[in-house]
Amino acid sequence: MTILGISTGHDAGAAIIIDGKIVTAINEERLNRKKMYWGFPDLSIPECLRSANIRAEQIDAVAIAGTSSTRAKPLEFGYESVGFFRTFFAELSNTPLTGMLMGTGIGTKATRKVFESSIFRGTSEIENKLKEHNITAPTHFVDHHLSHATGAYFTSGWNDCLTLTLDASGDGWCSRIYDCKDGKMQLINSIPAYHSPGFYYCYVTHILGFVALRHEGKVTGLAAFGNADATKDIFAKRISYDPKKFSFVNKGGWLQAEIRILEKLLRPFSREDVAAGIQRHFEEMISQYAVDACRRTGAKRIALSGGVFANVKLNQDLWEKTNAEEIYVFPNMGDGGLAAGAAFEIYAKNHSHFRPYRFQTVYLGSEYTEAEIETALKKSGFPYSRPDNIEAAIAKLLADKKIVARFNGKMEYGPRALGNRSILYHCQDRTVNAWLNEQLNRTEFMPFAPVLLKEDAHEYLVGYDKQHDYAAEFMTVTYNVTAKCAETAPAITHVDKTARPQIVTEEINRSYYHILKEYKKLTGHSILVNTSFNMHEEPIVRTPEEAINAFAQSRIHALAIGGFIVEVDWTKKV
Repeated sequence: MTILGISTGHDAGAAIIIDGKIVTAINEERLNRKKMYWGFPDLSIPECLRSANIRAEQIDAVAIAGTSSTRAKPLEFGYESVGFFRTFFAELSNTPLTGMLMGTGIGTKATRKVFESSIFRGTSEIENKLKEHNITAPTHFVDHHLSHATGAYFTSGWNDCLTLTLDASGDGWCSRIYDCKDGKMQLINSIPAYHSPGFYYCYVTHILGFVALRHEGKVTGLAAFGNADATKDIFAKRISYDPKKFSFVNKGGWLQAEIRILEKLLRPFSREDVAAGIQRHFEEMISQYAVDACRRTGAKRIALSGGVFANVKLNQDLWEKTNAEEIYVFPNMGDGGLAAGAAFEIYAKNHSHFRPYRFQTVYLGSEYTEAEIETALKKSGFPYSRPDNIEAAIAKLLADKKIVARFNGKMEYGPRALGNRSILYHCQDRTVNAWLNEQLNRTEFMPFAPVLLKEDAHEYLVGYDKQHDYAAEFMTVTYNVTAKCAETAPAITHVDKTARPQIVTEEINRSYYHILKEYKKLTGHSILVNTSFNMHEEPIVRTPEEAINAFAQSRIHALAIGGFIVEVDWTKKV
C-alpha cells in the first residue's frame, strides 16, 4: 500500500510510505527557500513522487495531518498576523471566558467541532490542489497529535512503549499520551492547548527579540549563561504542573494578553536570566509530567514527538528523571514531521498486524548524480578536483584545520544536518566558533554540536550506553561531557558542559563514517564539529547550485561536493 502524507501548516511538507516504511520525505522550505513555510506543499509532492519513483495514480490514499482548519496562518504575536479568532480569544483571556472555552476538555471539543467543518477545514481546496497533481486517491484527515504520536511510535522499533506528544497547539490540544503495545495505541491523556508550556516558551522567545516558532533553540542556548533562580518563580506563578490533574495549568493569560504581563514582570532581568528561568521551569514541569506518565503505565521506553521536544536539554532532563531505559525523539519532531505521521496512521488502520520498525535513516530527500554536480561546478567557474579517496581528502583538509562544507547523497529529513548537508571542522579551538558564526551570520551564544564515532563515544559523553543511544543518532538529546571532551573538544562543549552529539556508524552513513576514521588516523581524534550547511535564516541547502552559492557567501575554506573538492583562496578571489 502506498500512502502520501501531507501537512499544510507550520513547516509544511510531504512524505510517502510504501508497505509501512518511509521511502521519501521532504519539507516545502527546502524547495521554495521560504523558512518554515506555511501552506500547501505544492513542490514537495512532485519531488516525493520523483524521489520514490512512482506515479500519482499509484497513490492508494492521502493522509492529511490535522482535522481542524487548514486555513490558519502562522502564529505570530503582532495583532495583524494572528487572525480574528486568536486576537479575540487573546483579549478575552483577561476574563474567565477564554479559559472556559479553550482551557477545558469540553470547550476544546466544542471548538474543534466548529473548526472541523468542511468550510473551515478547506476540504474542497485540498482535494482540488491534489487533483492539480493528478492525485485522486481517497483523502483522510488525521488528528494533529495522533500524527505526531504515530510518527514516533512506528519508527521507534519498540513494540511496547509510552508515546508522549507536546507542542504549543494542534487541533485544540497541546499534549496527548498513548500507551502503545503490539501496534495498538491507547489514548490515556489529553491536555487543552490553553495550558501549554510550549506557548510560554514561545512568549519568551518573542520577548527576547527572537522569532517565535523558529528561534526557540536560541533561548535554550542562551539559558546556559543565566541564573535560573532569578526568574523561575515568575514563570511558576503563571503556569505549573498539577500531578492530581495530570495536567499543566495555565494560571496566566493567553497570547498577547499574557505577553504584555510577562514583559512587565521580566523587564528588570537580563536576557540570560529570563532564558534560564523558563528553561529550568520548562524542564521541571515537563519531566514531572513524563515521570507521572511512566508511573501510571509502567513504561520503560518513551517515544517523543512535538515541537517542545526539539529542546535537547529538556530531553536529557526527562530521560534522567524518568529513569527510562531509553528515549527516542522522532527526528522531525516538530510540525515538519506530521505528514509522515499521518501516513503511518492510515497505513496502520489498514494493516492490523503492522508493528513499529527502527528508523534506520533520515536520508530521505533530494539526491544528485555526479554528472549533475559537475555540471553545476563548471557553471560556477570555481576550480575543482576529484581525488581518488574523497573521505581521506576531506580528513586531510580537516586535519589541516580547514573548514569544510560537505554535500553528499540524499538530503536529511528534519531540522538537523547529519553529514550530507553539513559544515565540518575540528573541535580543538573554540575561537573558530566565533569566526564561523560571523561567516554564517549566526548568533554567537549558540553551541555547535559534535559528530563522533560510536565506538569512541564513551570517551566523550558521560553515561553513554551504546545499547541505548537511539536519540543520539539523530542529534536529539544532550549529554554531559567527560573531562577529556571538555579539554580536547572545547568547540563543541557548551558553557554548561553539555554537548548534543550525533553518533555515526558505517551502517548509518558510510562516507561520513570514513571521514571520521581517516581523520582519527591523522589526528588521534574521532570527533568533529557538525553544523548545518546554510546561511543564517535560510533553509539547509538542497541542490548543488545552492551548496555552491552558500559556499561562496560564507567564504569558508573548502567545499566537498559529491566526489569533488573545491578550494578557494578568498584573499585573492575577487
